[in-house]
Amino acid sequence: MVEITQLSRSCMKAVILCMSVIFVISGCDNHDADDKGAKELYRAIDKNDTASLKVRLTQKEFYGQFEINYHGLYKDSGDVNGVLKGDTLKGTFHYQHYGTDEWYRIPIALLKKNNKLIMGVGSMEIYMNMTFFTKSIPIDYQHPKFVFEKQNNF
Repeated sequence: MVEITQLSRSCMKAVILCMSVIFVISGCDNHDADDKGAKELYRAIDKNDTASLKVRLTQKEFYGQFEINYHGLYKDSGDVNGVLKGDTLKGTFHYQHYGTDEWYRIPIALLKKNNKLIMGVGSMEIYMNMTFFTKSIPIDYQHPKFVFEKQNNF
C-alpha cells in the first residue's frame, strides 16, 4: 500500500512538471495570434532581373520568403526577417544561391512608401563572420536595386 501511494505521488509530480513545461513553452511564443499580420506579396522588376517577396508584417517585425531571379539563369532564394521601425524594415536575407549547398546571410533594408517597398543599397562590412550595413554610411533609397509593388492576387 505504501508503494502505491509513493508511485501515485511520483506520477502526480511528473504530470505537474510536464504541464508546467508546456505552459512555459506556449507562453514564450514570439508571434501572438492577434499579431501575425496579413501575408502580403510584392514583386519587382529591374531590367532582366525579377524579385518576389512574400512577407508578413506585424507592428514590430517582419518575416517571409524572398527570391531574386537573375535574367532567368539563376536565383537566390531564402528567408527574410527583421524589425519594423516606422516606415523602415531592417533585417537579414538568409539565402541559398541556385546550384550551391552553401547558405549566405546578408543585411536587407526596405523603405515602405505608397504601397511599395524600396530596397535600399548600402555599403557592407563583415564583423566576426557576419555581414552588416556600414553604420557610418547611410543606406541609399534613391537608387534602389528593386522597387516592390504590392500585388492583390495573393
